Amino acid sequence: MGSGVQEARPSAAAASPRPTSALELAFVVAPRQNAFFLELIEALADELHALGVATSLHVGDFPAPRPELVYVLIPPHEYFTLTHGRRGPSPETLARTIYVCAEQPGTSFFEDNVALAPRCGALFDINRHAVAAFARRGLSATHLQIGWTQRWDQLRSQERDIDVLFFGCVTGRRSRALAHAAKVLQHRAVRFVLSDNSAPNWRAAANFMLSSEKWELLNRTKVLLNIHQGDSPYFEWLRIVQAISNGAVVVSEHSVDHAPLLAGRHFLTGDADSLGYLAEFLLEDSERRWEIQTEAYRMLTDGVRLGSAAAQLAEAGRGLLEEPLPDPTDPHFHQRPMPATVPSTGPDQPPDTSFGDPNASVIRRALKDVKLEQVELRRRLARLEYAVATGALPAPLALGGRTHAWAAAAPRVSVLTALFNHEEQITDALDSLLASTVRDWELIVVDDGSTDGSSRRVLDWMRAHEDAAVLLLRHPVNRGLGAARNSALGWARGEFCFILDADNEIYPRCFDRLATALRDDGDAAFAYGMHERFTSAGAQELINIFPWEPERLRTGNYIDAMAMIRTTLLRERFGGYTTNRRLHGWEDYDLWCSVAEEELHGAFVPEVVARYRSSEHSMLSLTNISSTEAFSVLIERHPKFMAGVRPPS
Repeated sequence: MGSGVQEARPSAAAASPRPTSALELAFVVAPRQNAFFLELIEALADELHALGVATSLHVGDFPAPRPELVYVLIPPHEYFTLTHGRRGPSPETLARTIYVCAEQPGTSFFEDNVALAPRCGALFDINRHAVAAFARRGLSATHLQIGWTQRWDQLRSQERDIDVLFFGCVTGRRSRALAHAAKVLQHRAVRFVLSDNSAPNWRAAANFMLSSEKWELLNRTKVLLNIHQGDSPYFEWLRIVQAISNGAVVVSEHSVDHAPLLAGRHFLTGDADSLGYLAEFLLEDSERRWEIQTEAYRMLTDGVRLGSAAAQLAEAGRGLLEEPLPDPTDPHFHQRPMPATVPSTGPDQPPDTSFGDPNASVIRRALKDVKLEQVELRRRLARLEYAVATGALPAPLALGGRTHAWAAAAPRVSVLTALFNHEEQITDALDSLLASTVRDWELIVVDDGSTDGSSRRVLDWMRAHEDAAVLLLRHPVNRGLGAARNSALGWARGEFCFILDADNEIYPRCFDRLATALRDDGDAAFAYGMHERFTSAGAQELINIFPWEPERLRTGNYIDAMAMIRTTLLRERFGGYTTNRRLHGWEDYDLWCSVAEEELHGAFVPEVVARYRSSEHSMLSLTNISSTEAFSVLIERHPKFMAGVRPPS
């Protein structure tokens, strides 16, 4: 369109004949703006229409001025960021523009709004905490109270089969809090939906819900967790109002400015590490949960309505009609539409590991080569020492022992564990299997030439649990992770293989949830879930948090080895794990690239199913020295999937 407006239409609420009004509020959004804010725009447009105020939605440029037209940006920082490089509205246009802000103080987004605010005709924010932060900067903002609206109320009578739900963008604080809650809630039906906020979430994705899916999920949820993005005790009104409107009871981190909602009556509140316990309390006490649900819903519908906020916008808009009309011939109103794509940081470019020094990557590559050669020399020496001591070359594989239950077992899940010098951790890993809600599993441990007491620990555990189907195999000398897993794979009898590294653990519902995901998605090659990363100090954060996204995989591995894989695919189609020395430590990444190369996919389970021990293991340290050559090998091995990817320098 010559005006630069990609879309100009009445809102959904204005589908009936346009009301007669001296005011029209024109909501202007950037292409690919966060859908989160479009939900708010649509709801406000509904309420404005009920008040007899005309509205329209414009994607791209501001519409040409008319005497009755006032503009609205929700939020301003996002519009100006996504339309960067353009001339932008004139001062006269912004003087007739209402800014509605919804960003947390202390974030760069809030600071962007602070910088933009002096140019607007009227400034609103949906949180009193942010209004006070604007005031400290000398800016007068008005609080716009988010409340109940019929558009968001999709409450219906149905079974609530999700015990605990969290959805929102992932941050370090949220990741830590959810990791702490994971152990408390391990026996509950939990769903954590973590979106990536590094770019706008403008369309539906497996980890970002639009309205219809969100209403369905909230109607299935008993308890919704609210966790702050950062240190600011910000009450996220939009998320909480939508949850209460659909019958979910809110458990929130301590917040300010939540009135008229009362903590203890309309929601529960505690510190970040206590949220799992508060959720568990409500799940155990259904009567208390019902009381809070009922009181909170009544409070919204009786006294906290979005219609009041719409009336505030209408009043501010009428005040801005007195501002001078912008020049309709201003070239801004006649720019060409924005391009359909938004410039990105280059998803095909792997992370730069050179740190700005062109010589650094060369040095690291050489260092990694030296260390890999040392590993190989130690293996050769071990084989020679074995031959001298025994008078024969070491066999590829030796039987270390098996339990009484092994021979008669008919397992569905084969657990493959490669073991190398994890004497102190292996018992915890094995103990976690005993708590599994799925009982038809077998365990195949391959001791890959350990020099500590790892094998002895496994044998002791086997003698104490003869009713578990366990097979211990040994590589007389170390052969590497890929070879150890392949040796275990050769003995696997189950429909599915699950990779359990010797220092990690599973939660009881792990096998059940992953096997169900593979049953429900018959085309998936493997299934994986979130992991709680922990140290001796306790839970640290969540990892494995994003669903299967080939474009994300092209830039680096984000899926851990602890996954459930269809045995026939792993053994016959992919040939097991790579033993290429240049992919030392990248065996898992190579397998996922093989899946993508074959145009298959992984099924993601959005809950915490396992625990990942974080340590300074020598293999990880060696793997992270340099990624240049490994990326080059992946590109060679998976030319279709990795086409266009350049290894980091």
